[in-house]
Amino acid sequence: MNPKIFYYLNSHRIYFWLFLSFFLMQIFLWKITENIHPKFDLIPPAPNKYMVSALSFGDNEFLFRILSARLQNSGDVFAGFVALKNYNYSYLYDWMKILDNLNSQSRLIPSLASYYYSQTQNISDNKYIIKYLDEYASKDIDKHWWWLFQATYIAKINLKDLKLALQLAEKLAINEAKDAPLWTKQLPAFIREDMGEGCVAFKIIKNLIDEIESGKRIAKPEEMNFMRYFINSRLTNLKNQKFNPKEC
Repeated sequence: MNPKIFYYLNSHRIYFWLFLSFFLMQIFLWKITENIHPKFDLIPPAPNKYMVSALSFGDNEFLFRILSARLQNSGDVFAGFVALKNYNYSYLYDWMKILDNLNSQSRLIPSLASYYYSQTQNISDNKYIIKYLDEYASKDIDKHWWWLFQATYIAKINLKDLKLALQLAEKLAINEAKDAPLWTKQLPAFIREDMGEGCVAFKIIKNLIDEIESGKRIAKPEEMNFMRYFINSRLTNLKNQKFNPKEC
């Protein structure tokens, strides 16, 4: 039979079987590849300072904006979100330090650390967040006191490490920032109270009141009222415990 005649008579069957063959091959391909997923690093190891310098081409601010945006959106992959427990917080800490070297004035990185990455389901990972915030704020506590407070809060509430929280709170209390509220001085007393050291807490607040009354420090009326309430309530507790507050 002439090929042209054969094709004319059977073209619909040929195309049907070709379509069916390719369709079945496609299904087979989907089946064997359905569990294959692309591999990616949420947060890859941070480059060294020489690599960062080379990548910046002399424009540190541009590189800071690019890398900080990548760090902020690192978990947004394939139209989904990755739980923070799957992040490598050791790498995250290295990246935050590198970004600080590129721009030490921006509040973006400490904000990400405090408000986002501290929400990890792996509570122990918060030690990296606290370490970073402590180092960031310690460069200038009067300027960055808020981030030291965030480190204190995360240590107390998230990590539930009162000793570490107290250490950070005592560092925060030495700030002399004009915009820092008086409670930054009182924070060690509150943590001491949580640790069961009511006598020490009493003494800290009493010393603050003495400084204010002597004119060394200024306080708002509501702050004074709170401290007097704190003193009176702790004084009552100490007397109930048959302890002499004067020995504090």
